[in-house]
Amino acid sequence: MYKKILLATDGSDHAHNAAEKAVEFQKIWDSEVVIIHSIKDNRVPSELYPNIETLYSKYSSIEEVYREAGERLLNKTKKMFGENKSSVETRLIENEPPGDYIRRVVERENFDLVILGSRGQHSKVKNVLLGTVSSKVSKNAPCDVLIVK
Repeated sequence: MYKKILLATDGSDHAHNAAEKAVEFQKIWDSEVVIIHSIKDNRVPSELYPNIETLYSKYSSIEEVYREAGERLLNKTKKMFGENKSSVETRLIENEPPGDYIRRVVERENFDLVILGSRGQHSKVKNVLLGTVSSKVSKNAPCDVLIVK
């Protein structure tokens, strides 16, 4: 049924649950899966908080922090697909917010399904003011959207 799936991840628990669904669906339909992560969600990855001094001495820019953490997240998510990971592509999105990227590529690349977590790691205030990626995608995507808690 779904031959091409776009999976968005931000490292949140809901995104992990969404990835588990994508793994299930890939097994059922032998789908091609593209996992994306945008560094434009403007938060320092939580795994880097414990040692902030190392953070500043290791990297020459905050963009490097986001890139490295994003690559680790994408690789970790791809590993969830186990033996099927050969049909999984990862994309680190550097210059575009995730909702904008998803809206743009879904139609252009003929995705059948977008899977993402219902809420990322943003504050409640930011979600109220800006909305969530999942709500933006569900309103604008030209294909089916599965929002996972």
